[in-house]
Amino acid sequence: MPTRSSNWSEDVSQELRDTNYAQSFLLALLDEGDDLQTALGRLIRLYGVKEYAQLVEMEDSAIQRAINPAHNPTKGTLEKLLAPLKLSLGVKPAA
Repeated sequence: MPTRSSNWSEDVSQELRDTNYAQSFLLALLDEGDDLQTALGRLIRLYGVKEYAQLVEMEDSAIQRAINPAHNPTKGTLEKLLAPLKLSLGVKPAA
């Protein structure tokens, strides 16, 4: 498996500051089969946990718990994490 350079992570981190890019990034992860918690975790880690915590006005330890698969975040926590991406939880008809 190829390794990514720190420049790649820094570049993606900067691109994720753009709401439209971040939204598309998360939706692409979901389309590829990630569950919401895993996809949010990937996005937030690339963005920077401390920086994202400041953005959503949460403690970084609370964010770490929310994106940890061993924990079950509340709907309110997920909504708070999705808000900067201009996304919200919803229900749609099954295919």
